[in-house]
Amino acid sequence: MKKLLLLILMFPMITDAANFSCKGKVSVLAIGPTSGILQVNAGYGVHYLCKLHEEMNGVHPEICKAWYSMFLTAKASGKQMSQSYSQIPGGPQDCASLGSWVTTTTPYFVQIVD
Repeated sequence: MKKLLLLILMFPMITDAANFSCKGKVSVLAIGPTSGILQVNAGYGVHYLCKLHEEMNGVHPEICKAWYSMFLTAKASGKQMSQSYSQIPGGPQDCASLGSWVTTTTPYFVQIVD
């Protein structure tokens, strides 16, 4: 019983340790003319985040449109964006390993920051 309790108490620390956030100014913001894919560079390479007209990587088009609005607002106002990701086995482990001109792991949280 004590081992189970210890494991339960440690679980939040384990999950928190397996996340990372990338923050930067938006330098590229584009929508593919035929694909409708939102393409963004906020400091760590160009990433294909989602599609504006159909679901992609579990991101609904309405969420994609909201993200586009947020990135556009950040670019226009000179603010930074922060995208939070979960580390998964075989996937990116930090911002530098996200790659460029690729479909990245879907961020679980996107926000405008000062």
